[in-house]
Amino acid sequence: MEKIVIDNTLDPNFKYEIAKRPGGENIRKCFACGTCTAGCPAFHVDHEYNPRRIIRMILLGMREQVLKSPVIWLCHQCYACSANCPQDVDFSHIMMAVREIAVEEGYHPKNRLEKVEELTLAANEYRKNLIKLMMGEPDAKPDEILAQVKETIKTAETEG
Repeated sequence: MEKIVIDNTLDPNFKYEIAKRPGGENIRKCFACGTCTAGCPAFHVDHEYNPRRIIRMILLGMREQVLKSPVIWLCHQCYACSANCPQDVDFSHIMMAVREIAVEEGYHPKNRLEKVEELTLAANEYRKNLIKLMMGEPDAKPDEILAQVKETIKTAETEG
């Protein structure tokens, strides 16, 4: 027997709000093929972050669940999802829009956008330095890399 679920908290206009933001224009073209998720480095580290699921939630109008979720901050903004999407759904920009709306509506602190960007830059710098160390480059110094990691941790802890 079929079960009908009625959820009055759904916002049918959420997808249109996202579509009005830069890069969100094609969100309604998504047919849930999963290409975005398959190529996503964040998904491969944490399966809670699932681009296909996030898009479905947006399309269904699950506004509050999406905006308050901590997983919206896990996107690396690497554009692998956008580059591979057969429907030209620009998921990286959709995530930017979702983050902006989440901050605008008070689901996350106002400084979260800047702090996440700082952490992303620090992670990229950390990765570069580790690769230099692995390659045996003389300017790669383990003590400096460790100090950089400690500073990044301090920054993350004071995010508030």
